[in-house]
Amino acid sequence: MDHDLPPPSTTEDQQRREHERAAADAAREAARARRDTERAARAAALEARRTARTQDGSTAPDLSDVPPDVAVLWRTAMPARRGPRPALSLDQIADAGIALADAEGLDAVSMARVAESLGFTTMSLYRYVTSKDQVLMLMADRAAGQPPHVGPEVGGWRERTELLLALQRPVLAAHPWLARTASTLFAVGPNRLAWMDAMLGCLEDTRLSEAEKLHVVGVLSSHQLDWARLIDAYTARARVAGDDDGADPDAVIARLVDPATHPALARAVAGGALEPEAAPPGAEGTGLDFGTRVILDGVGELVRRRAEG
Repeated sequence: MDHDLPPPSTTEDQQRREHERAAADAAREAARARRDTERAARAAALEARRTARTQDGSTAPDLSDVPPDVAVLWRTAMPARRGPRPALSLDQIADAGIALADAEGLDAVSMARVAESLGFTTMSLYRYVTSKDQVLMLMADRAAGQPPHVGPEVGGWRERTELLLALQRPVLAAHPWLARTASTLFAVGPNRLAWMDAMLGCLEDTRLSEAEKLHVVGVLSSHQLDWARLIDAYTARARVAGDDDGADPDAVIARLVDPATHPALARAVAGGALEPEAAPPGAEGTGLDFGTRVILDGVGELVRRRAEG
């Protein structure tokens, strides 16, 4: 019967949402495939380093006015060296550092350990990089990888932004040391710029000024690192303490709160705010954390105001 049929607008909305979900799923799958490919490429490069000592590189922009520690991220491959032992590539150095940091933590990364894992002497490594900081810069940009294409087919500015933020979470979970090194902030390499450009592209149809768009991306990126830093700190403390409940700062707060002197905190404890299910999601959790959603709500209000003129 006609009165049982949904109105056309409802059907169109459902079709649009289904289309956006399909596009988001496709982007997630593309990102997952790209991460798998990049991970396999890093492993293959390290193995090839042990056997063939190959060299690669990419075209670099004008680096005349770029700080040296950033310029190394854009440097082209060094000329082939005479003799039976080919030169290293910067990607191989980055891959070796990433493998060490992933397996043993950031403190394990040193010029000596990276050189040793590549079959080179420490002094010979200085031919390619001048310091551990440069190695960390290379690692940070290399580990970030390239973002997938997330266009208007995924939805509006918020849907696109949420998807890109969600796609960054597995990268931070796989490389928790990214949140612990200041080099991440200054590693303005090809991958870092690609992510920034993708995030800015999500806001292209809004009436935010270019400066506002850039600041929005900066705030969201900073919060991503803060989230990863928090999760990593909780995980590390729990690992050291084992099953000791005292390792959980929320449990400590609950035990120390006095309703007479901390009435607001006491109400939060009584209301279950510090229960495990109320805590931020872990590294393997799905969806975005509460802080990210609050930031996006604020951005949404700003977008609305600008649209109203």
